[in-house]
Amino acid sequence: MDSANAQKILGYFIEEAKEHLETLERGILDLGNLVKNTEQMNEMFRAAHSIKGGAAMLGYSSIQKTAHCLEDAFKMLKENPLQVDQKLESLFLNGYDLLQILINKLQSPLGLQAEEANAIVKKGEDRKSTRL
Repeated sequence: MDSANAQKILGYFIEEAKEHLETLERGILDLGNLVKNTEQMNEMFRAAHSIKGGAAMLGYSSIQKTAHCLEDAFKMLKENPLQVDQKLESLFLNGYDLLQILINKLQSPLGLQAEEANAIVKKGEDRKSTRL
C-alpha cells in the first residue's frame, strides 16, 4: 500500500476513533445510569470494540490493548451490574483518558511511536493501580 493510501486509512481510523471516544465519554460520565440501560451499555461495548479492531488492523497494539481493556470492563459491568462509585468511575475514565492520549499522539505530526506508546500505557497502568 502506498503512503498516500496508508495516510488516508489512518485518517479514517482517527476520525472514527474520535467519534467512538465521544460515545465512550458520554457513557462514562453517566456511568450510574448507563448500568441500567442495556442498549446504551451495548453501544459502549461496540465503541470500544470498534477502536480495538481498527487499531489491531493498523498494528497499533497500545491502542488495541487499551480499547480491549475498556471493552472487557464494559462486558463485565453489563454481566454483573455493580453500584457505580467514584472508584469505578475513575477506572473507566482512566482507560478513556489513556485511549484519548494515544489517539491524539497518533494524529500528531510525528505519529505514535511504539516506545512512547508503551510509556504512556505503563504510566496509565501505574496510575490505575495506585487508585485501587
